Amino acid sequence: MAKYFGKETKQVKTVNTVSPGLAKLVKQFPQWAAQALNEEAEETMAASKELVPVKSGRLKRSGRARHATPKHLMAWLTYSTDYALAVHEIPAPPAKSSPGGRSATHESPTQWKYLETAVNSRASMFSKRIASEMKRKLAASTAGV
Repeated sequence: MAKYFGKETKQVKTVNTVSPGLAKLVKQFPQWAAQALNEEAEETMAASKELVPVKSGRLKRSGRARHATPKHLMAWLTYSTDYALAVHEIPAPPAKSSPGGRSATHESPTQWKYLETAVNSRASMFSKRIASEMKRKLAASTAGV
C-alpha cells in the first residue's frame, strides 16, 4: 500500500500486469473490428453489383469497397464513373422526381438506387453480424486458455 494525500491506497494494476494474454487480446480488437467491417463492406458491394444497371459494364467494374483499418474503423463504398451518381438518382418511369424530371428504365434485377438499396437491405443486421464475427474471433483466440 502507498500513501496518497495522507490516505492509504492500493496500487491499481493495468491489463498488462494482470494478464499479458488479456492485454494481447485487447490489442487485437481493432484489427478484428476492421476485418469484420471489411467483410461487411465487400458483401454489401457484391449485393450492390447485382443491382447496378449494366450497359457497357464500366459502371459495375468501377464499384469498390475502400477498407477500414484498425486506426480508422470506417469503410467506403463507391462507384467511380463520371455518370454513377446520375444512374443512381434517375428513377424508373413514370416517376419524374429526378433533377430535370428524367426517368430511366433498367432491366430486372438492376435498378436505380443500386447502392442505397444494397446498404439498406443489409443495415438491420449489420451490428449483429459484426458482433458475431468479433465473438467468433475472441472464442477462437481464447480456446484452450
